Amino acid sequence: MRIIFPAALVWVVLSPGMSPAQDSEAPISARNFLWVNQEFCTAGQPTHQDLIRLKQKGIRSVLNLRTTAEDPGVAKEGAAVQALGLKYFHLPVDSSQLAPKLGDEFLRIVSDESNRPLFIHCASANRVGAFWILHRVVNQGWSRARAEEEARKIGLRSPRLLEYARKYLEQAGH
Repeated sequence: MRIIFPAALVWVVLSPGMSPAQDSEAPISARNFLWVNQEFCTAGQPTHQDLIRLKQKGIRSVLNLRTTAEDPGVAKEGAAVQALGLKYFHLPVDSSQLAPKLGDEFLRIVSDESNRPLFIHCASANRVGAFWILHRVVNQGWSRARAEEEARKIGLRSPRLLEYARKYLEQAGH
């Protein structure tokens, strides 16, 4: 007799304390892929196979920070994500036109627990890192220094995006 368990149950039963990132089956190929914790993962642009694997790993929603100018396939990605039964959010972040409303909307999406586990991506995880700082400081009370250190691990490299995050936090009283 063969007993088959759902993948999530096997993960819990066989690997207590192990994050989905440590699951060696079907790796995610997107650049800078990182399971930040059990509720969030981040990366650069995913492939369709990555999206399928992320769903298999329990992701409920995808947040894309790429603009349609840099990626005309944004609408196709949204349709593919929704066809997989996942929620799709598109928050186009153009680093030459950064406005506080972008940070507000990002925080609204990541704060909604019904969107978790949530996969957040842009082209390389640079923008993801900058916006992730906002979540860590505003929603979780982290120090700016600690949040910025984590953001670099996620993929933040742009001084302009880092400055945006710092200014947003300053204006928000953090």
